[in-house]
Amino acid sequence: MSIVISLLLGLLSVNYTSAQRVASGTFAPNIKNTQQAISKRDTIKADSITKAVPDSLKKNNDLQTTVVYSAKDSTIMDTKNQVVFLYGEAKVTYGDVVLEADYIKLNWDKNEVFASGTKDSLTNKVKGKPVFKQGAEPYDADEIKYNFKSRKAIIKGLITKQGDAYVQGVSVKKDNEDNLYIRNAVYTTCNLAHPHYNIRASKIKMVGKKEIVSGPFHFELNELPLPIGLPFGFFPYKPPQENGTSGIIMPNYGEEPLGRGFFLREGGYYFAINENIGLRLTGELYSKGSFGITANSQYIKRYRYGGSFNLTFRESNNGLEVGREYRNDFGIQWSHSPQSRGNSSFSASVNAQSNSNAQFNSLTSSNYISTALNSSIQYSKNFGQNIRTSVSLQADQNTITKAVNVNNNFSFGLNQFQPFKKKNAVTEKFWDGFRFGLDFNGSIGITNQVALNNRAYNSLPYNVNRQKDTTDTDPTKPLIVDPRVAANQTANLARDGVIPFELSGENWRTIKENANFKMAYSIPLSLPNIKIGKYINLTPGMSLSGNVYKRKYNYKFLKPGESYVNSKNQTVTFKPYANDTLAQNGVVDIDTVSSPSADYQYSFSMSMNTRLYGTMNFNKGRLKGIRHIMTPSLSMNYTPDFTDPKFGFYQEVQVSTKGTEVRTINGQQVTGSFRRISSFDPRQTNYGVQSGGINFSLSNTLEAKVRAKSDTAQKEFEKVTLIDNFALSTSYNFFVEQFKLAPISFSAASRVKKFDINLNGTFDPYKYKDDGSSLVGTRLDEYTAPSLANLGFSIGKSFQPGKAQQPKKSNNSDIPEDQVKQVNRNINDYVDWSVPWTFQFSYQYNYSKLGFAPAVIVSAATFNGSLKLTEKWDLKVQSGYDFVNKGISLTNIQIHRDLHCWEAAFNWTPAASPYYGRASSYSFEIRVKSALLQELKLSRRRTFYDRGGF
Repeated sequence: MSIVISLLLGLLSVNYTSAQRVASGTFAPNIKNTQQAISKRDTIKADSITKAVPDSLKKNNDLQTTVVYSAKDSTIMDTKNQVVFLYGEAKVTYGDVVLEADYIKLNWDKNEVFASGTKDSLTNKVKGKPVFKQGAEPYDADEIKYNFKSRKAIIKGLITKQGDAYVQGVSVKKDNEDNLYIRNAVYTTCNLAHPHYNIRASKIKMVGKKEIVSGPFHFELNELPLPIGLPFGFFPYKPPQENGTSGIIMPNYGEEPLGRGFFLREGGYYFAINENIGLRLTGELYSKGSFGITANSQYIKRYRYGGSFNLTFRESNNGLEVGREYRNDFGIQWSHSPQSRGNSSFSASVNAQSNSNAQFNSLTSSNYISTALNSSIQYSKNFGQNIRTSVSLQADQNTITKAVNVNNNFSFGLNQFQPFKKKNAVTEKFWDGFRFGLDFNGSIGITNQVALNNRAYNSLPYNVNRQKDTTDTDPTKPLIVDPRVAANQTANLARDGVIPFELSGENWRTIKENANFKMAYSIPLSLPNIKIGKYINLTPGMSLSGNVYKRKYNYKFLKPGESYVNSKNQTVTFKPYANDTLAQNGVVDIDTVSSPSADYQYSFSMSMNTRLYGTMNFNKGRLKGIRHIMTPSLSMNYTPDFTDPKFGFYQEVQVSTKGTEVRTINGQQVTGSFRRISSFDPRQTNYGVQSGGINFSLSNTLEAKVRAKSDTAQKEFEKVTLIDNFALSTSYNFFVEQFKLAPISFSAASRVKKFDINLNGTFDPYKYKDDGSSLVGTRLDEYTAPSLANLGFSIGKSFQPGKAQQPKKSNNSDIPEDQVKQVNRNINDYVDWSVPWTFQFSYQYNYSKLGFAPAVIVSAATFNGSLKLTEKWDLKVQSGYDFVNKGISLTNIQIHRDLHCWEAAFNWTPAASPYYGRASSYSFEIRVKSALLQELKLSRRRTFYDRGGF
């Protein structure tokens, strides 16, 4: 019998290998000779038989590539009818089509393959059901019939995964364009054979690899039909990209209290353009005619740069039937961040809006209360190792005052180098330590806040001689009023000194004329380090810097009715408002002189430091020694008072006749109030002092050397830090008139048995005298025993399993690496089901006392933790106790339940603060996990300021 089988195998082998070529790319076996050698039905059994069947089993050009088949159990070939039967882990491969099943039937005459599972006679269960794969998409089924030529198929009992979703169907037809026509279909993101929820439709069409189109469908929960459905459906299932999948964004609905009525907001479509860029296009509609549109794009180029761009436009009205008013708002936000690469970088952070956009369209409290908008664009490039250059454009906008400032900044830097050091010097000379550098920067700025003598600059600490504004009938009203404050709606809204920011016309000419130009330089000098003996380092230092300006200012104090001739030969007379009581004490007239000018600053310094060691050894026990490291440091510095008028950078100016100060001006003694005002900026009114003194600091570290507990430890001894740093510091200024000695500061830090301990505070060395008029009293320039002025103490510890804070890894290759990195960057924002519990607690104590005033004490303990109750339940708690106010501090309880394909979350804040009261709130939400059906959820919220709602 074995001889016969060997002979048959030999004949088969001869016939297949002797196939004759009949057309390009196809082969035909000699079927006739095969029929003579083999009976109608013969069986060949082996552990595994694999045949590569050329296209020649059919007519010319019917098949375009080789069909490869194999079976583990047996292969039965019917050569008369050109049929091959494969049993046991059978597999057929044709191009990108792979079919696996326990039973496969190949029909060469019809170019068809049929596959199904087989029933186990012992368990009566079907095993080895067909798995059909074309490309990367697998299909599980009960039966499959596929035609190689037409590429069409008939499938029964289909189960396939498309992205995050699963599609099931009773009967399916597949056309040659890879479209599937499914009857009695089920769509779900649950991976169970009997899903927890699903969408059921009588007909579904899967269009290529783009989307699913459905006829009438309804929802089912645990296979229980619900009276919820739609006449048709559209479900995208394009394989997910790193930046998401294109799809519809469902809008939010509600009613707006500002008068625009009911709304549909933030609904639209997301376009996943490619793996580098995505576009989110949304809109908003209001029942009273207002509308808006927003385009948001996120882009990323791996290892190069990333960013986002947001553009918003809204047309709104007040919703009134009579007297309807319209308003257009816009906003532009752009953020661009480069990766560290090469010698140059470009970054941008732009936020420009119409003045009323945040006021009327913000959905968050932080944006609503923000009145300052800042934008910047920066480019920098380094040349070699020593030269640095950069240029930037900055814009600041105030939505209340309407002021806009735009500055173009540029800089050039030369890193410190040693000009006297020879390149190939063998020994280092003293002067080789001399280092020289250069930093130069400048700016050109424009602003629509151009009138220095108008009300816009009355926020200065002196009264400015201003021109009368015909719209300003009451100068006692607020200068700038936030219209969001209802109580000030009737106040003066004139914004003197601020003109419309326009890039043409008269306003643009005024803005250009008032353009500001400024340059600054700094020359850092490092002198050679000097060794005193062997252990003391002496380091002298010097710095020189300055600024160059386009214009300067002169100041003239005027009483009512006084006049003078300014630098432009114009006669300026002060005529106060009739009811402006403040101006009756006089004003300062600001005279602008358009001529280049400069200032400079210099300082000298010298520091000394060393390090002292003390060691105590022990001969018994595990403790082998204690080492004390003490680092004293002494420095001296001197900086002149550059606000002194003798330097010409500041002017001593009388600002009011009211006051008791006495100055000599133009040879005459004058009594009143005085200020030193910068000759280059009227907003700088500093009274500086020359500074020169000594700074002293002493830091201590205490370490112990301990023998290891285990004899098998890698190191015989371990170093344990007892006190990480205990420091004392103070300073003494020789040039101030009083209080020359600064408060004495101290700080300490340590870690004992994984408890983090921190201590800091200050001692005040001066006396206080009870003056009977204030709680603090009067501080005297007399030394006394230092009293504790401030004290801060904190201790905390974390308890958790060892793997809680370890970086997370994914065993699922389908999860992108960027998502895993995102989890590790925000590890506290995700539920880690593998960690059973965590617990952290801390205690803070702060003491502050000034003079005779009662001490202000803060004493509170806080804790937070998480507990994995079961495999599916997770609990998080945050709370604390305020020992001063004797009440519970912010308390929050979160419960999370994993419901397989669903998840439920409960968040409850029963108490906010013992000071602000209970202020409780809660929220509950149950939702589908998959992002494909993220809008399929039920939520309930209630806060302390509303009545809740769905």
